[in-house]
Amino acid sequence: MTMRGAQVKIGAVQAAWDQASILRSKDDQQTWPVLSERIAAATAIYGTEELLRGTVLLMDGALTQIGAGRPGGEQFAERFTQTLMNKVVTRWSEIVERSDLPMLRQVVTASFAGRDPVAWRDQAGPVPGSEPCAMTCALALIADFVDTVEGPGTCERVLLAALSRALD
Repeated sequence: MTMRGAQVKIGAVQAAWDQASILRSKDDQQTWPVLSERIAAATAIYGTEELLRGTVLLMDGALTQIGAGRPGGEQFAERFTQTLMNKVVTRWSEIVERSDLPMLRQVVTASFAGRDPVAWRDQAGPVPGSEPCAMTCALALIADFVDTVEGPGTCERVLLAALSRALD
């Protein structure tokens, strides 16, 4: 799949969304076994780094829904990014490493600046084992925010439409 020039395997993108879906569906655990199987299969095929690239791609797509990449939104971007960092740490302090927050901040900043965050992350060096978790938590929070503002299921619908267009 290609967005803003970044190419990511479609199976890795789907597994990245599945990971975020598990975090978002904390009360509805019926889908977890199927999602977990798809995540495990995609991880075996593509590896954790490609799933991370899929997560970053989806974060960019979700952030675009709230104005990332548009000129003049610097103050909103800074407030949003700081709030996101605080919520990631507060909500998932037991599973997110604080050392991953600077990378998360930079990925979000690249998206808001209109740059390709997947390419930026690719150039930033090796991926620590804990980073995918931090990025997935951020994706879940961003998707929740989009759905709060635009209505339930909006983020997923828009991202799936983008996936569909990428496959055409």
